Amino acid sequence: MHFCYIDESGGFEAPNLSPAATPLVVFAAVIFPASVIAPLTLDFLDVKRRFKAQPQRHHLNFLLEEIKGSALRRGVRSRSRRERRGKLGVLHETVRLLEEHDARIVGRILIKKPTEGLDPDKAYTLSVQIIARHFNRFLEENNSHGLIMCDNRAHDDDVRVSHSLLTRKLKATGDELPRIMESVMFARSSNHAGLQIADIVASGLLFPIAARAYCADWAGSAHAHPRFDELKSRFSARLQRLQYLYQDDEGMTRGGIAVSDKYRNQRSRLLFG
Repeated sequence: MHFCYIDESGGFEAPNLSPAATPLVVFAAVIFPASVIAPLTLDFLDVKRRFKAQPQRHHLNFLLEEIKGSALRRGVRSRSRRERRGKLGVLHETVRLLEEHDARIVGRILIKKPTEGLDPDKAYTLSVQIIARHFNRFLEENNSHGLIMCDNRAHDDDVRVSHSLLTRKLKATGDELPRIMESVMFARSSNHAGLQIADIVASGLLFPIAARAYCADWAGSAHAHPRFDELKSRFSARLQRLQYLYQDDEGMTRGGIAVSDKYRNQRSRLLFG
């Protein structure tokens, strides 16, 4: 059995709306074997204990105090060398956990036009459906079954996404996702190491790497800060190797981190290239 944890990073507003508006949105999914969830969680707690200044009365309480990917991203662009070194250390340890616990990653990155936003429902729902198809293929190849868990958002938004996947499973013509045992579930990230790791992958790694690859010429944007080039040099090759890729029935390569670039129509290979 496998678990697929999904989180997103970035907003859906038009990039030119305000300095805080993001030029892209990332949907990242991290797949783990069910057998590693307990040791993965304990290893992740050790990372948090080493890099969090706030002590906890009980070791397991470190799970409740999240290290957010967006905070790591801000720290990487800090003027303080000590701050940057600490945040890069967390990112390194997170990627190491992915490598050591047989993780695979898939996802979507949507680069926006400078003057146009995205439909939140459409973008989120379609992204989860695409990730679910990749996950189902992964489960077929590994003779496994699985569950999808997303970081919870507004209740009504989550209901629509979950229902959209249910309609794929209960179609009159047959289950499109037979290896996925239930419709997508939503949970609080503070209770699940897998969701917290997905957040770090989405916000702390893929978002800044993609911003530099596709939006580096957006003058003055903190989202595409030059210091993020270090993330690409340190982590791109490792993340690239973690992708789950496969050939579809027509011989096309699917899965991995796919990029849809409405700004300059550049290809996905630029992300890690």
